Amino acid sequence: MRFLLDRAKRAPAPRFSWCGGAGGFSMTELVIVISIMGVLATITVASFNQFLGGSKDALAKERQESLNQAVHRYAQTDKELLVQDISSSAADETRALRRLQYRNPNEDLALVGSPYFDPRYNPVGSSSDSTYRLRWTGTLFELLKPGKSGTGLLMNFEGTDFTTPFAFPPDFDTDGR
Repeated sequence: MRFLLDRAKRAPAPRFSWCGGAGGFSMTELVIVISIMGVLATITVASFNQFLGGSKDALAKERQESLNQAVHRYAQTDKELLVQDISSSAADETRALRRLQYRNPNEDLALVGSPYFDPRYNPVGSSSDSTYRLRWTGTLFELLKPGKSGTGLLMNFEGTDFTTPFAFPPDFDTDGR
């Protein structure tokens, strides 16, 4: 029995490397694993960027459609939205948006269904051709995608353009007929 105990003390430590070397990873194994992880990360980032671009496009189209539906609902109340197209500034877009957001505080004078668009929507104007913008054409809103020049309401995808509702002055005129 003593012989077995002495032999167990002298036995070499078991080797856990698949290539027969000492325990742990070799430099070659580490380089291979890191290379594979780099290739997988590259594929993932490229797929994510493509997905993100498509979602921005979809959200911008949805906002444009929502504004145009509000214009149609406004027209159904027998009012025409009279805001002239001014291509050099976003004042016309803001003015058309405010008409869609207004509800007369006097319930007897308020238009049925107003406000037609969320009064908390407070975008800023932009003429940067690297952003999504919504431009007023005189009758409807048009989506300007990155790469297309023009001035309009800046599409903010973080939601920070939804703030406290716009405070309308007491003598606000909807300019409709």
